[in-house]
Amino acid sequence: MNTAQKSLLACSAVCYALVIFSFFNSALWLVLIFFILHSLALLYFSYLTYCASKAPETEEELESLKEQYSRLVQENTTLSQELSQSQKQYEELKAFMEEPEVSETKEAAAPSFESLLPPVDSDADPQETINIIQVAKDTIEEFLPFSSKAGIQIQVSTATDSLFVKASLQRIRILFRNIIDNSIKYMNQAGNLVITISTIGDDIFIVLKDNGKGLPEAETPHIFEINYQGSNRISGNGLGLTQAKAIVDSYGGTIYAKSTMGKGMGIYIQIPIE
Repeated sequence: MNTAQKSLLACSAVCYALVIFSFFNSALWLVLIFFILHSLALLYFSYLTYCASKAPETEEELESLKEQYSRLVQENTTLSQELSQSQKQYEELKAFMEEPEVSETKEAAAPSFESLLPPVDSDADPQETINIIQVAKDTIEEFLPFSSKAGIQIQVSTATDSLFVKASLQRIRILFRNIIDNSIKYMNQAGNLVITISTIGDDIFIVLKDNGKGLPEAETPHIFEINYQGSNRISGNGLGLTQAKAIVDSYGGTIYAKSTMGKGMGIYIQIPIE
């Protein structure tokens, strides 16, 4: 209770005593005056008490509004960054799809890799509807012991929790396995592998980009060839990316790579939703 409230209570008490005194002395006009003063003092005291009780709540509301504003600013910044990244990837993919050699590759839809396609269980639907984002996350979990040991962080970047495509769950999982395994093996250093998944029209686009040592630009176009091993060759049969290409080709999609020495490797995939 502050000084003003104490003063009002004292004033109210004095006025009330004067009301009683005036009443017993039959001075009704004094009774009325002191009663009005008594009432006004109580009303003002009540107002000050109400303001004092609301002040802390108002401060709490202001703090809450500040927190909400900060959160909205952060969410807006995150969305802007994701939009910028998606736009950049869209431009890269658009430029790639417009290249003549890519168009010819799509039209040719090479069945020459059919022998490399992983088998599908007899009881599995080769064209089931799967959440490709969840498949990517599950595959990352499988590789967690190996990626952690290598000091490589793998994460999925997407604007939604689910994107559905008609495909074989087994083959899409192997597609992710082969590329992730290849990245861990050839990065040969601590770093990051970011898997971005988005849709453009009727297609799903997947970008797997690491910040490893990369390959010379002249070698990059050959990484999907059978048994090809570049200048950074490591023991293995060299079939992982070839099989990944076979899987993408089987769905009428496209896959290509972009890399520069010292700037990591990017694998770009387009797969029709249907």
